Amino acid sequence: MESDVDLLLGGFRLRLVAESRKLLEHVTSVMVPPCETTAHLPGADWTVMAEEADPPTPDDADAVFSDRPVLAFPYGGPRIAVVTAGDGCLRVMGAYRPDAATAVIEADTAGRTTRVVLPAGDEASVRWADWLVRVFFASRMLASGWRMLHASAVAVNGSAVLFLAGQGGGKSTLAHRACTELGAAFLADDLVLLGPDRTVVGWPTRVSLPEELVTGPAGTAPGRRRIVFSPADHRALLNGERSSPVPLGAVVTVVPTADGKAPTVERVDSLRAEESAALDIPAQRLHTGDLLGLTGGPRPAGRGVSVTRELLGGVPAARLRIGDLRTLPHAPVWEALSDLLSPLGAP
Repeated sequence: MESDVDLLLGGFRLRLVAESRKLLEHVTSVMVPPCETTAHLPGADWTVMAEEADPPTPDDADAVFSDRPVLAFPYGGPRIAVVTAGDGCLRVMGAYRPDAATAVIEADTAGRTTRVVLPAGDEASVRWADWLVRVFFASRMLASGWRMLHASAVAVNGSAVLFLAGQGGGKSTLAHRACTELGAAFLADDLVLLGPDRTVVGWPTRVSLPEELVTGPAGTAPGRRRIVFSPADHRALLNGERSSPVPLGAVVTVVPTADGKAPTVERVDSLRAEESAALDIPAQRLHTGDLLGLTGGPRPAGRGVSVTRELLGGVPAARLRIGDLRTLPHAPVWEALSDLLSPLGAP
């Protein structure tokens, strides 16, 4: 039986129609929040229709990818081959992962509709449905003045706390610890969208956590093994706690040091260098941009519009210096950050 819902975010409305309740629940488990749901109202900006069918034969799929130009995302991500294009209609075939079956995606610009036919029984391919929804919202929000940052985030009493660091620098660890130790609500593990009014939207991604945060320190090698969760599995790990968009309240940037000392905190007035690094994520913007027009959205614009003011300027901010990142899962960070977080109501 067909199911449907309207999703709202950033002033944009998407109608999602799914062949089954299971498909609909998959997408909403990823996208709500940050999206809100509502009954149908006139004026949806776009419609995504998802259904399942028997996949093409392997020979047919191989032929599509062998004799056409292919858009391939890095790190084993999706690959897409254009089958036909013209008169406002686009038909592509795509594999969400290298070992996944092939899905068919058809975009109709005049009808403001994208139809995705997922290969039945292929678990990885189901991700095409939520990917199209993410592309719809992100492409439009980024074109209308929102910015994407490489950061994790939690909500503390209705205010967002951003954690900035390089790859493997402790963002995910701090966000998870804030949820389990401070009672914060989870926003994002790796990416956030920051609005012109400094509203923070946590962007759905997979979540990678140190093993000892999940299973406990016994028998683990600190800072070495990590466990990766889907958005839905991570939500279950936190008993469903996840925050809707909230205003920005504070920023913490993690700075590793070589002295091996306990965590220390330095309050700062400007994080321009850290902000610039967090904004420099071209692969992520391309992954969430509508490069082929599959949801009728604007195309990515290279490095994006230049920022003439500090996005994070004037927000309470601190640098957390820690001597050994491997100790971050159990280091006394909240005591060091109490002056920054207490005004937000953190315990």
